Amino acid sequence: MKGQNFMKITSILMIAGGIIAGIAGVIAILGVSTLVALAGSAEGAGLLYASSIIVTIASVIEIIAGAKGLKACKAPELAKKCVTWGILIVAVSIISMVIGLIGGGEFSISNLALNLLVPGLYIYGALQIKSAE
Repeated sequence: MKGQNFMKITSILMIAGGIIAGIAGVIAILGVSTLVALAGSAEGAGLLYASSIIVTIASVIEIIAGAKGLKACKAPELAKKCVTWGILIVAVSIISMVIGLIGGGEFSISNLALNLLVPGLYIYGALQIKSAE
């Protein structure tokens, strides 16, 4: 089936990336909490907490989307929902980058491309499966 390889590979990459990001998100939340405890003040920690929580939420969304993508490889009627999951991941990635920029980070076109590469290929695979249906 057309697009099945894209969907399978990107789904596996999203599951693996989601697990790694989830672990990193939890570590980041614990790190911010430690930083607040050591500083004795939570001033300025709101943005750090927000970005850490968004990373954790995005990782859960990636894991779910990856699992749904693997199911869509076998059941093409699920591909339409995978497009929605892929768009959601792109939106969360962009929100995360914007929060990083607000927090003082620098914009990098390579970072943008890498953050959107796998979700973009995931959406492409889902659209290919959907059109082959």
